[in-house]
Amino acid sequence: MNPIEQTNNVTKEKADSSQDETLKNTPEELSEDMEVMGPGQILSDARKKMGLTQEDVAIKLNFRATLVDEIENEVFNTNLPETFNRGYLRNYAKLVNVSQEDVMASYEQLNVAKTQASELQSFSKGAEKLVESNRIMWISYLILAILIGSTVVWWQNNTEQTLKETLDIKSEKTADKQSQQSDEIDDTQTNLALTSKTENNKIESIIEESSASSAVLTQESANTSTPSAEIENVQLNEDATSVIENISVNEPEATLTNVTFTFSGDCWVNISDATGERIAWGVKKLGYVMKISGQAPFNVTLGKPELVAINFSGEIIDMSQFNVGNIAKFTLPVTN
Repeated sequence: MNPIEQTNNVTKEKADSSQDETLKNTPEELSEDMEVMGPGQILSDARKKMGLTQEDVAIKLNFRATLVDEIENEVFNTNLPETFNRGYLRNYAKLVNVSQEDVMASYEQLNVAKTQASELQSFSKGAEKLVESNRIMWISYLILAILIGSTVVWWQNNTEQTLKETLDIKSEKTADKQSQQSDEIDDTQTNLALTSKTENNKIESIIEESSASSAVLTQESANTSTPSAEIENVQLNEDATSVIENISVNEPEATLTNVTFTFSGDCWVNISDATGERIAWGVKKLGYVMKISGQAPFNVTLGKPELVAINFSGEIIDMSQFNVGNIAKFTLPVTN
């Protein structure tokens, strides 16, 4: 059996018992000021006392030369099971006559020291990350505050600008409307002035013609001294006066015609006069008497003509000419 197989057998037999003993002897925590002598250093010192080289150990234990160097430098392959590393240390300790318990205790202490160092390093990195995170957080808050402030300022400026533009547009519309109304008033006044001037010119021309005619008639009457000349002169003056009155006075209003509708039942009506003005509409109830006045002819629409009696300026309209139950559309006065 070669040395490696012997090592594996020894390791398998004593792994469980030695592990419990080493765990009891291993402290849970190491002081920061305590110097830990690793198992590699213990084995290296013992080898040197015995006058052996690393190659001698490798040959005797059937190890690789690099494995001996890694053990003395306390570089253990973490990819291998923990049982292998412990077996290597026990065989090495047995070869150089060193207590295996001391070597395993040192090995356990080395693991504790490495764990504490790793924890300290992790804590340091965590503290650095926390400081960096706080710094990033405050920078983020500052950027967010700047963005919010910029948004508020932009909104206020935009609102003020929009309000100002709206007021300017309203002012321009008001000014344009006032200017348009002023122009319309000026045009109306100008038209009235021109119309008045034209009428005045016509009146003056008629008066001048009348005066000239009167002068001629007066001269003739002075020459002839006849009553007929005086009558003609008076007649010309009356004609001139009537012409002037016809020009200066507005046309008389159109004559209004009165019509009376008497309803013997509910009936829908729609009535408008000659100007197109709507005089009456809607449903008229039983017994209702409706009197209207306007410019004839009237356009009349009755929903039930048999229920209506019409008095058109004293003339009774014959409603039998319309079909019972049908809508009647006609004009007043009724034309045949």
